[in-house]
Amino acid sequence: HGPDELLNVLVWVVVLLISVLWHELGHAFVMRRFGDRNVEIVIHGLGGYAAGRAWRSRNEQIIISAAGPAAGFVLCLLAWLISKSIDMYSLPYLLRSAINALFWVNLILNVINLLPVIPLDGGKISQAVLADKGLLAYRISLVFAAAAGIYFGTHGQFFAALLFASLAVDSWRAMNNQPPTNIFGQQ
Repeated sequence: HGPDELLNVLVWVVVLLISVLWHELGHAFVMRRFGDRNVEIVIHGLGGYAAGRAWRSRNEQIIISAAGPAAGFVLCLLAWLISKSIDMYSLPYLLRSAINALFWVNLILNVINLLPVIPLDGGKISQAVLADKGLLAYRISLVFAAAAGIYFGTHGQFFAALLFASLAVDSWRAMNNQPPTNIFGQQ
């Protein structure tokens, strides 16, 4: 199983990279539709982000933030439709693995990304919706990030637990007018 397992890991890594890029292209496409011509996509070790320079209304920010997960769910749906329309066991193992990875990576990452945790997309949506409510979006972010960190930690997902613990700390820091730890590399 050695070479097959290594190839399978490579398939998952490539699917993850493609999925992150597709997600960020969803954001970038909508930014451009709203007139921002200076959009850049940055991919890094913990995902990526699309950054623009144009001012956005509250509704535009909500739509832009939702566009990335929506694009990811399209890939998830596409993988599901493929898996239901053909005999998956007639496909080569690595192709089956890629379709499976496309489904699960896009389902799990985009559901998690919609949690109201800043700077995830759900957190950005929460910030836009609650813009006139002071620090409420950060308080919500702190609670959800801490809860997610505890959940992942008690389920043996220590990297995810550490990530959400860091995001909880960032929300706490923002509530106290301190700069974030910048774990996501955002400006």
